[in-house]
Amino acid sequence: MQTTPPAELDELMSRAAATLSSGLRKGLESPTPGALLGMASMLLALLSAPEVDPGNTTAVVRGLAAQHRPEASAGALAIATLADDAGLRRWARRDLADRGYAVPRWLAELHRAAPSGRAFEISGPFRDRDDLVVGVTLPTGHPLTAVVRIDNEFGGRAVGGALFELPVDETLEHLQPPDDADVHIRNIDAADARARIAASFSHIDLPLASRTDWHSQRPLVRWLLTRLPTGGEPRVPGQVDDVDVDHVLRRFLASPWGRPWVRGHLSALAEHVLGDGLANGLGDPLLWAPHHVARLLDPTHRHIDADELDAVRTPELLRDLIRYGHGERGLRQELTDRSLREVDRCADAFIRSVRAREEAA
Repeated sequence: MQTTPPAELDELMSRAAATLSSGLRKGLESPTPGALLGMASMLLALLSAPEVDPGNTTAVVRGLAAQHRPEASAGALAIATLADDAGLRRWARRDLADRGYAVPRWLAELHRAAPSGRAFEISGPFRDRDDLVVGVTLPTGHPLTAVVRIDNEFGGRAVGGALFELPVDETLEHLQPPDDADVHIRNIDAADARARIAASFSHIDLPLASRTDWHSQRPLVRWLLTRLPTGGEPRVPGQVDDVDVDHVLRRFLASPWGRPWVRGHLSALAEHVLGDGLANGLGDPLLWAPHHVARLLDPTHRHIDADELDAVRTPELLRDLIRYGHGERGLRQELTDRSLREVDRCADAFIRSVRAREEAA
């Protein structure tokens, strides 16, 4: 294992300290809170790594204050506030006063931020991912809005997000695609939004996420959540639990699209495909987005046992199931057509892989 020479390491540490100092100084000089809070959030993200001693947050706050520079002391107060440690925040305030430093009013009163009163959910027709939009307003009138993307097919994990120094309503105007009939925006209870986002944060961070801007913003979003009302419901509205696949299968087979699949071995194939569809979106086996189709028909994955089921007919079955299911759910024809085109794109490679397995058996 190579080690960095002491002189080079000292140079790297010096550059890092200069970068930190410059970032804190620019944040303190900025007329809005975003820059300084972003730096504080980034430092907290580094301190929240599993291998880091939780007590290091206090050490970093005190260490910054000891630098005896206004921007460092302001950063110390910002970190203490975002860490939601009232005792540490009070210490940072006293230390600022003892050193004779003044900070912007928004920073001094950051802990008094109040919820904006409105929260929103932005979702698509397949409900594979939802964006939750929540916001707070600082006593100085500065708005701060967070958008958190939750992957419903990945255990409800928060997979991305962004922060805006805009009110919630203005943020929505930036996020909503013009004339997109498939994007649904609905007002939700702020307490429910807090509960859903908090639940999405309860998962262990993926290693890759540690190198993203989103990872550095998470502490700021976590703090923002503490300003929202409590007592909400973390359950996702519309989530399908305990789907009776047999009931769904019977309804499909009784429809014009399902009648060709009534015979024993073909109905078993239909039951298997519906079961796979329970992983789609919020657990609805009648909704098939193009990426759901690609997953099922991936020739490198053996979702379907070619020895027991007539697997080679899966693309044909999926076309009928999509037409039936999307009709039942009232999706636009263009959405259905996109999913059908994905079946056409994947079908040949899937069929070749099934036949190759059959020949090798």
